[in-house]
Amino acid sequence: MIVRADEGRTIIIINTDEYTRKVQNFLTENNFHTLQKLLQQCNLIIDKKKIKFLTQKNPQTHTLNAQIKLHKPGNPIRPVTNNTKAPSYKIAKHLTDVLSWNLHTSNQYNVKNSIAMAENLTKIEINENHKLITYDIKNLYINIPIHETLKITELMLNKENNAQITKQIITLLDAILKQNYFEFQNNLHVYQLEK
Repeated sequence: MIVRADEGRTIIIINTDEYTRKVQNFLTENNFHTLQKLLQQCNLIIDKKKIKFLTQKNPQTHTLNAQIKLHKPGNPIRPVTNNTKAPSYKIAKHLTDVLSWNLHTSNQYNVKNSIAMAENLTKIEINENHKLITYDIKNLYINIPIHETLKITELMLNKENNAQITKQIITLLDAILKQNYFEFQNNLHVYQLEK
């Protein structure tokens, strides 16, 4: 096969088996796993029959679209992506349910969406001593510390679940939050940090 060299304008003719071996070595040395293998390892939170459904048939890299914030100084952007074709989209939706079953939070101030928040606010009695404060966090999602979020979630899960279920949830959550993925030889790979 013909491939480009890393530097310069050089092309290389390389045996396909050697090329495949080099890529496979890279995958092994850098702890990449196929998505199917990752899902199979999570057998306590994913039914074996659902693995095929949770695997995206034609994954696509999502693209960034920018919405201009005219109400802000300098008109920064709001990044918007549609990741419904991302390899982990269906898994993330499933994991939302798994987390709600296994992560018991007693926070009474969670809201589903802005409509539910508006409805809840109409039920609150407000007097002259109350103040309503809103916060606008710049680039909230890309500023969430993933490692710390995983540790906090793990601590909360361990309170009411066995260690194996917690480990499987954290393993999937880690892969989803990192969103490092690509395809090689019809296999979808996700990057997973060593624990």
